[in-house]
Amino acid sequence: MLLLSSGHLFGVYDPIQIAEALSIPKANLYHHLKGFSVYQWISLLVRIGCSITIQEIRETESESASTKSRRCITISVDDTNVSRYGKLLSYCYNWWSKKHNSTIQGQDVLGITIKIGKRIIPLKIRIVGKQWGGNTDKPNLFNAMLKEVLDFFDAQGIDLRQYPITFVSWYGSKRLIQNLSEFGFDRILFHGKSNYMMEINHENIKLSQHKKQIKLNPQRLGCNKPHYCT
Repeated sequence: MLLLSSGHLFGVYDPIQIAEALSIPKANLYHHLKGFSVYQWISLLVRIGCSITIQEIRETESESASTKSRRCITISVDDTNVSRYGKLLSYCYNWWSKKHNSTIQGQDVLGITIKIGKRIIPLKIRIVGKQWGGNTDKPNLFNAMLKEVLDFFDAQGIDLRQYPITFVSWYGSKRLIQNLSEFGFDRILFHGKSNYMMEINHENIKLSQHKKQIKLNPQRLGCNKPHYCT
């Protein structure tokens, strides 16, 4: 029941479709599910999400340039906090919650998704350990997750590096940008904040100070919303 209900997120609605998505003989599906390990359940999410994404990408890439532009394939990375009250759950720590505007006791879930048109498909999801937990901190965990996703698509002949990858402001760091550049991404987008120290024109100052110095040009993008950019 858990597999069937989660399968609806990916357009997989019955046991036969699940067996096909997992490349498991239909007659042996339930036998395989009885022995599923935690690792296999995690891999299941990657396989189903990525398989559906491959179909969507191939369909999009076969369309006209205008259709591809409207669908605007974008990879997104973000994490969210889940409040937990159980005392025996793993990975429960004090995390900062934007929703509650304070720290909460719970779990932090890191996810990589891809947006194709109006459809958002999860590719990889993991629960994060302590932020100071060595190889289990967010940057290292994200690198491992992204490599697994890229390897899956590379094996299918699809290069995800051609699409932009976006992050909220928390992830804006030179270390992460360098890692993504080594992976092969050249369109890396962060949501910046006015108190961020950023280097523009060889000057490393806060964005709020840059804004006073640089010239912002109106209406440079192809949309009817008021905006300024540099």
